Amino acid sequence: MTETIKIIAAYLQEFNKKEGLNLRIFIKGSYIHWSKKLIDRVPNDLDFGFLNGPLIWRQKFITFLLAEKFAVPIRVDENLKILKINNINVEFILLETTPEEFLEKTEWENIWKTSVESAFFKKILMMTYVLDDVYPHNRHQKMTSIIADLVMFWNKFRNKNLLEYSLHKKEFLVSSWNSFFIYLYYNYDRMLEIHFDVKKLDKYLTNVLPDLKDFIYGFFDYIKNTKSIYDLAMFFDKIQKNIAKINKSLTDFLNFPSLTGFEEPFIKKILIGKITKSTKGGTFSLNNPKKNTLFIAHTDEVGGIVINGEVFNQGSPYWESGIFEVFDKNGEKTGQISCQKMDNLIFSDEKQRKINRPNLLCDKINHKEIYQILPKNKLKVAKFVIWARNHDNKISNLVLKTLVDFISDANIVLTTKEEIQLQGTKDKELIQEVENYKFLINLDVSEDENWDVEGVKIRVADPFMAYNSDIYEKVKNLFDENGLEFRPFFGSGSTDITNFQNQNSITLSIPASKIHSNNSKILLKNFFYLLWICKEINDKFH
Repeated sequence: MTETIKIIAAYLQEFNKKEGLNLRIFIKGSYIHWSKKLIDRVPNDLDFGFLNGPLIWRQKFITFLLAEKFAVPIRVDENLKILKINNINVEFILLETTPEEFLEKTEWENIWKTSVESAFFKKILMMTYVLDDVYPHNRHQKMTSIIADLVMFWNKFRNKNLLEYSLHKKEFLVSSWNSFFIYLYYNYDRMLEIHFDVKKLDKYLTNVLPDLKDFIYGFFDYIKNTKSIYDLAMFFDKIQKNIAKINKSLTDFLNFPSLTGFEEPFIKKILIGKITKSTKGGTFSLNNPKKNTLFIAHTDEVGGIVINGEVFNQGSPYWESGIFEVFDKNGEKTGQISCQKMDNLIFSDEKQRKINRPNLLCDKINHKEIYQILPKNKLKVAKFVIWARNHDNKISNLVLKTLVDFISDANIVLTTKEEIQLQGTKDKELIQEVENYKFLINLDVSEDENWDVEGVKIRVADPFMAYNSDIYEKVKNLFDENGLEFRPFFGSGSTDITNFQNQNSITLSIPASKIHSNNSKILLKNFFYLLWICKEINDKFH
């Protein structure tokens, strides 16, 4: 076992040096107890998760290992990579991420490990999987092995005060996220932990020491009766039960056209049955008058408006020549055409604005009608990544739709005309409603070369908006309480919240590979992280 870890450590160091990276992994599973002589059974395999690094780093590292003759693939899917290295099965779980604060250093560079206490709790939780119908192997054989390991650990481990449940609460929350993403990947329709019937343990714990038996039953009681852990598990459970509907919403609406001035059809479709108030600047879905928080997201996207057969920019799209789709005022596709980008580089910015030359040269457009024109793009909702034409700001709209449809009684407003100098949030009637709320949470999308790093971004300030320490600290504390990663950043432009910065307001962003673009990617995990923090804000900001 130790020799195999040395080999992996050496190749990880070589990989990091070659790629100029700092990827780190951690050891988990039975090896943790065996290495401390807390169990006698030699582990069947070595298990690794990841401390850091975007998805592409993790994939590249596995590819790097497979390129070496010593590593033989045993089972490989997008999440689980089982390789035979030095005659030992080594499992890498790409969806499993654990922050450094819950891990311990090892003697090997870039390799960490879980604590013996953490490994003990994970062994107990594993029984919820083994005793569920989803378990594909010999259940009795696996349970016999688990119980034997737990009994031996219990007899040998002397610092049982370190096993106090509450000491590990935050780690349980982080572990729940890992379980959720893995369950979602393998299409489980529920959170196994909260649906687990502890009576299934009875026949396996008959001859177990009474104090260990009480500890195990007590642990499952703690999981179900600790509000923060149970609430998170129920949040996951709701998503799993509604994931087909959520995916359908993503598929139906991410590429639905909503150029500035054409937002109404999109808003009516996305908030069908949920609209409570409409103004010229936005549409409200107000679901709980007792809540002090209003969530805001603009619905317009950048693109081209066709006038007299010519295409002009609305907002600041980054055009590329190619095939474009043409939509009418109701968002119905009327056809597709070939267009060439027109740079007009000979004109100054000022003269360009006054002359208003077309930005695309396109074939065969009806000169009498007004159309929306947007680049053709294939939409794909996959297990790890969502591809769309331009996530700004459709993905935020869909976070809020999911929030009010399945998760929480939140109050939201979908605004219009944000891409043309925030005109929607200058509407007097909209302003009057917004001013009724104590907290304003704006959702948007930010371009980031590290878009596939886990974590929501918090816009601390930008050239048009000052830092608000009070609400920043409140939001930051919620992330910290839940053990969730986040990244504070300085924004590059204005947002709807610019017009309300004298209230308690802040912007939360999903990182994307591109914005105002022809092709954009986000990490699916970050969709659910943002959804969860919105639920927490709605529940806890008073």
